[in-house]
Amino acid sequence: MLTWECLVDTVRDDLPFILSVGTGCAISASCLEKRKHFYLRVALTLLLAFCWMYGTRPYVGLNMQGTRMGIIRYITAFVLFMLSVPFCSRANFCQALYAVTVAYSIQNMCERIIHIPRYSLPNFPVLLDRSCLLALMAIALYSYYRILVGKRRQRTVMDFSNMSSCMMLFMGVGVVAISVVLDLTLYRVTPSGNRELSNCHNIMSAVFSLLTIVVCMSHLRETENERKADVAAQMLYSKQRRYEQERQIHDAINLKCHDIRHQIAALGDAGYQEELKKIGQLVNIYDAAPHTQNAALDVALSGKMLACTNLGITMTCLADGRRIGFMEDSDIYALFGNILDNAIEATKTVTEEEKRIISLTIGTTGDLLLIDSQNYYAGEICFVDGLPQTSKENKEYHGFGTRSIKTLTEKYGGDLKISAENGIFRLSIMLPIPT
Repeated sequence: MLTWECLVDTVRDDLPFILSVGTGCAISASCLEKRKHFYLRVALTLLLAFCWMYGTRPYVGLNMQGTRMGIIRYITAFVLFMLSVPFCSRANFCQALYAVTVAYSIQNMCERIIHIPRYSLPNFPVLLDRSCLLALMAIALYSYYRILVGKRRQRTVMDFSNMSSCMMLFMGVGVVAISVVLDLTLYRVTPSGNRELSNCHNIMSAVFSLLTIVVCMSHLRETENERKADVAAQMLYSKQRRYEQERQIHDAINLKCHDIRHQIAALGDAGYQEELKKIGQLVNIYDAAPHTQNAALDVALSGKMLACTNLGITMTCLADGRRIGFMEDSDIYALFGNILDNAIEATKTVTEEEKRIISLTIGTTGDLLLIDSQNYYAGEICFVDGLPQTSKENKEYHGFGTRSIKTLTEKYGGDLKISAENGIFRLSIMLPIPT
């Protein structure tokens, strides 16, 4: 029978559980595509969970029947929260399972930690117990949010498409299920006053919950890093194919310009001096193309110089391409293409005309190849793991240029340093030259 005491017990004992698990699921769901009225859906889920816990509260007790009812309550709540994830966002089964598993683990870990002083100290105040629990849950959930979302709200992509991911999640569910069953049966079988046994259980349950969180988060990060590596590899492959295409176009244009110059010279005596002068100026654009004595580097630089000219950006280049022959042509094109693409993207946002400058230097010192790129930028640049993060809205498909640069640098055993100070962005690469 529902009474005022049942309501008080539900608020005291079950509400922290509902808020913790619900908030944890909402944090995970926020990384996915949200459905319309996302926060209203979250609130509805919390209300439904509270009604369920309140409605079943009178049937919970220390006897066998009460213990069974307690297990049913938490299993049902688990299913309810798991259904709430696709209800609030566009999530698949594995994503929903991950969200609830981590949320349950966070809640259980905090609950077990708070139970230790409860069983260790006599007459531990109930109000202090609940207050400490809520504070600890808030800290744990906020930490989970910062890890999952990050400082710049670059949300983690929750991809659990392979079998190992699903197996990992089911293992997590198993740990949570065992913990819940032990929690509920402990109060029935543990003699009153056996604080040592209770604390032993609390410590073990907290440790298992923490391990579940660590394993799930680590696997998620590993999966995300693999995805990013795959995207970077695809972009690198695309750059390689693009190099072959642009090299052919570059060679064809140079050949055609060579022929046109001879035709202009032959027509010079025909009285079309002014018209031929204008055509000659257009043809001479390609004469300004760099000649670094490395064909792949010439292709990469030519295209970027032309792009800079169209954007009103001055690009200066001092390059010796003879010493980079140890690199594959496609890698040269991809490396300098990404470096200059990032520089152009940043310089476009600079309004001062005198600062719309890109400087690229390629030289050697001893057995080291030195690559230095500098340009001005506007706004602020945030670094994560030593790499600048994109400022574009669609972060899932941008920001891989610097990753490709890092990948290529590591491929040739080099060192990459990137800095942004006083409005100047600088990228420096040192590559050992094979002897």
